[in-house]
This record gives sequence, structure tokens and C-alpha cells, in this order.
Amino acid sequence: MFFKNLIIYQFDKNSSIERLNNDMLKNMAFTPCGPTDSIKKGFVSPIGDDEVLKLHVQDHSLLMLRIESKLLPSSVIKKKTSERIEQLEQKLGRRATKGEKHRVKDEVIIDDLLPVAFTKDKYTYVWINHQDQFIAIETSSFKVAEDILSLIRKELGRLSLTPLHTEKPVSPFFKEWVLDDNPPANFFVLNDAMLADTLDGNGKIKLIDENLTAEEVKSYLNGGREIKSLSFSYKQQTVFTVNTELVFSKISYSSEMLDENCDISPDDQAKRIEADFYLVTNELAALIKDFTRAVQ
Repeated sequence: MFFKNLIIYQFDKNSSIERLNNDMLKNMAFTPCGPTDSIKKGFVSPIGDDEVLKLHVQDHSLLMLRIESKLLPSSVIKKKTSERIEQLEQKLGRRATKGEKHRVKDEVIIDDLLPVAFTKDKYTYVWINHQDQFIAIETSSFKVAEDILSLIRKELGRLSLTPLHTEKPVSPFFKEWVLDDNPPANFFVLNDAMLADTLDGNGKIKLIDENLTAEEVKSYLNGGREIKSLSFSYKQQTVFTVNTELVFSKISYSSEMLDENCDISPDDQAKRIEADFYLVTNELAALIKDFTRAVQ
């Protein structure tokens, strides 16, 4: 398992997250949607063993959240509701009120559609780095991250976390590294970036596979535009994009890393997941540490 996106929150050494054990996670274990449920979420085993909801390797823990949601196309809801309102109005001999229409819509969704709706599953990994004291959610959406943390916080009672941040703004560092063609050690600036006009929030320029050292790009930057996100290679092993909110996205890995544990038998899935988790967390922990030091 290899993370594709990460939103990171820092915690202190006395954080309640350190009390999060397997028994607590069982209180938040996933249960499937019932006939009238539209969505259900809960933790499942990251290694396929229902008794193990928390994989712990060295100073790292791995959780996996499963979200099951019912597929209810708006066009189907609208069609069924219109048919039911028409039947009601014929029965009443008058136009349905606004409240009656809302009630009919709720009945259509709960009684007719939810019990027969197809479901889709989404899985999200949660990585706890006990040594560096942060928790990372595999998403690029703060809303998704906060929803998952709210579930954990409800079980723990309280959970004090701070989004990963630096004392100085990140954008000037991006600009300096591009203009001077001088990124920090272990990092190489790649060809994707998002530029924004500081005076016009809508004045964004998305650069994909562009030469960022070109004169046109330099003129944008010298003209006052900021770099809001920038892509990098780290030690020629990991490629990623990071924005000024320190959200890491589009993470990909060298073929050498992906094949590092290929000698483990495919039949031993738990061992392969554990080995890959240890490999990728050590790589990403070093990347995050080196990057945050570079922008201090």
C-alpha cells in the first residue's frame, strides 16, 4: 500500500491519539448499510484480519476507514417523486403543498429507493507517526480529513491536533527555488505548478509539463504572481506536488520502490502490506521532515 495524497496534523507527546488501541477501534468498526441507510463508515482491518484494526510497525500505525454509500441518482429521485406527487394530487383533488412535496420526496428516498439502491465503497488510510508526532490522512480534501478525525475524536473524547504548518509562508520559498533554479538538497523542481495573482483571486495559471525556468514563467513571477503549488522529485525516488497549505498530492514512487518487496509471496498479503507500509512511511517521513526544514 502506497499513499497517493496526504493531509498532515501534528500532535504533542501527551496527545490522546496515543491511547487509540484496537479495542477502541472496534467501537468504531464498520457495519454495512441497512435498508434505509444512505451511508455508513467505520474502520476495517488494513491487513484483512477482522481482529486487527490497527497495524503497528516500529513507530508507525496504520488504520483503514471504509465508507459505504448508496447510489441515488438525482434524476431517479426527481422522476419517482414527480410520479408520486402527481398521484397524491389526483387523490386530493388539489395541488400539493410545499411541505407535502418534501414529505413525498423523503418517502420515495427512504421507502422506495434506499432499500434497493446499489452501493459503492471507498477506503481511506490513516497513518500515525508516533516518533514525529503526526497523523496523516490519505486525502487531498480537508473536509474528508476532518470527517475522519471527528469519528476518532468522538471515541477519544477529545483530540487536539494542529494542521502541519511553518512559521514563514511557503510561497516565497517556491518562488525563490524556481527563479534561482536552486531547490533544497534532495529535491528537484519538476514541471507542474499553479500560479496565482496576489491581487486577483481568480487570476490563476495552471502549468502542466512546462519549463518553469522559461522567460515567460519568470516574467509572471517577477510581475507579482505567487506559486500556490509546485511539483518535486525527492531523492529521485518519489514524485509529489505540494501546495502552500502543505497538502501533499499526486504522490508516486519509483519502480524500484514499488518492487522492493516483490519477493514476498502473494499468498502472504498481510506480510506484504506490513513490509510496504514500513518502506513507504520511512520514505515519506524523511521527505516531510526535509521539506518542512527547508521552508523554516
